[in-house]
Amino acid sequence: MWKIGNVPIKNRVVVAPMAGISNSAFRLTVKEFGAGLVCCEMISDKGIVQRNAKTLNMLYIDEKRKNR
Repeated sequence: MWKIGNVPIKNRVVVAPMAGISNSAFRLTVKEFGAGLVCCEMISDKGIVQRNAKTLNMLYIDEKRKNR
C-alpha cells in the first residue's frame, strides 16, 4: 500500500486519464479488476467553470465506490 498525501492507495496499478475512454462505467470496471487508482478523463476547466452539463457528467463518481 502507498499514499498520496493522507489517502491510502491499495496498489500501484494506476489508470491514466484518457479522453473519450475514462467514463464512469470504465472506471468502475477497472476498479473491479483491481486498479488501485483511477482518474476521470481529461476535461476542460472552462466546462467546469461554466457548469457545462456534459463536462460535469464526466466527473461523476458513484458514492458507493468512492475511495474503495
